[in-house]
Amino acid sequence: MSLLPTLKPLHGRVLALVGLLLVALNLRTVVSSLSPIIPFIREDLELSTLAVSFLGMLPPLGFALSGLLAPMLTRRIGLEAALLVLLLVIVFGNLVRAFSGDWSLLSVGTFVAIVGMGMGNVLLPVVVRKYFPDRIGSMTALYLTIVSIGALTPPLIAVPVAQEFGWRVALGQWAIVGAIAMIPWFFALRSNKAEEPVVTQSLTIPVSVRHIKIWKSPTAVSMVVIFAVSSLNGYAAFAWLPQILIDESGSTPLEAGILLSVYAGMGMPAALLMPRLAVRFPNQAPLIYLSSVLFFTGYAGLIFLPGNLSWIWVVLIGLGPILFPLNLALFNIRSRTQETLLRISGFAQGFGYLAAALGPLVLGVLHELTGNWTSSLWFLFLTAIPAILAGRVIARQNTIDQELERSN
Repeated sequence: MSLLPTLKPLHGRVLALVGLLLVALNLRTVVSSLSPIIPFIREDLELSTLAVSFLGMLPPLGFALSGLLAPMLTRRIGLEAALLVLLLVIVFGNLVRAFSGDWSLLSVGTFVAIVGMGMGNVLLPVVVRKYFPDRIGSMTALYLTIVSIGALTPPLIAVPVAQEFGWRVALGQWAIVGAIAMIPWFFALRSNKAEEPVVTQSLTIPVSVRHIKIWKSPTAVSMVVIFAVSSLNGYAAFAWLPQILIDESGSTPLEAGILLSVYAGMGMPAALLMPRLAVRFPNQAPLIYLSSVLFFTGYAGLIFLPGNLSWIWVVLIGLGPILFPLNLALFNIRSRTQETLLRISGFAQGFGYLAAALGPLVLGVLHELTGNWTSSLWFLFLTAIPAILAGRVIARQNTIDQELERSN
C-alpha cells in the first residue's frame, strides 16, 4: 500500500495552493514588523531594555504553545477549519496591537498573533502532505519562499509608515493580510465538510505512533535541537540585530532596518534550495554542518570586524538559518504517515521554540550586565555547536517511525 495520500482533484489543489501561499505570507509579519520600530515604541511607552527583551521572547514562547495546540485543534475540527482559526487569531492579535495604549496590551496582542503564526508553522507541512504528496520538495520550497517575503517586507516599510502614521498603524496594518488569507480556506472548508480531519486517517505502519512517546526517537530529538538553534538565532536577530548594528556598527535606524530585511531576505534562497536538496540527497547532515560554519563566520565578523563590513556578516548570519527550511522538509522525509508528521511538527516546533525563547532574553541580560554586545554575540556564536551534534544523528538516515518501532 502506498504511504502517500490520494491526490486531490485539480480544483481543490489550486485552492489549497492559493491558501497555502497566503497563510505563508502571514507567518513572519508580526515579528519582523516590530524590531525596526522599537525606538518609536520605547520612546512612546518608555520601555526598558528588559521590557524589550520580553517582547523578543514572545515569538518562540508563542510558537512553543502553538506546537501543543495545533495538533489537538486539528484532530478535533480538521485541517481546513484549524487554518481558519489560526488566521482569525492572527487578525485579532494584530488589531489588538493597533489599538494598544500600553506595554501590557501590546504584549498581549503580539503574543496572540504569534500563537496564530506558530500554528501555521505546524500545519503548513501537513497541508503540503495532504494536497501535494507528489510535490513535497517543490511545494515546501515555494511556501517557504513566501514566508521569506513575509519576513523581509515589513522591515522595509515599518519605519516609513511609523514616521508618517505612527507605530500602531505600522503594526496593525498586517491584520488586512491575515483577513485576505482566510478567503480560500473558507471555500476549502465548505468543499471538505464531508471529509474526515486529515489526522484521523488510519495509519499504515504496524505500530501506532499515537501510543508511543515521540521523544524516544533520536531523529525527532535532533529535529528539536535543529529548530532550537535556528529559531534562537532568528528571533534574537529580529529582537536585537537593528540595535546591535546601531550601537556596534554606527548604523542609522533606517540602515539597520534595511539590514534586517537583508537578513530576512537570505531565507529566500535557502527556502528555494534546501527542501529540494533535502529530497534529492539521502544524507542531509552536510547541510547542517554548513549552517554552523555560516553562523561561526558571521558572528566572528561582527565581533572582530564591525562597521563597513557589517552587511557581509549579516548576509552570512542570515544564511545560517537554512536549518529552518531543511528541518521542515525533514519532517516529511523522515515521517511515513500524516500522524507521525503532525506529531513531529508539533513536538519539534513546540520544544524547539521553547528553547529559542532564551535567545532574546539572554542577549538583553548580557547587554545590561556588560554594557556592550560582544558577550551576546559570543553567546550566539556558541549556539551553532549543538546543530553539529544533531547533524550526526540525522546522518544515520533513519525515519522516526523506524526508531519508534524499535523502541516499542
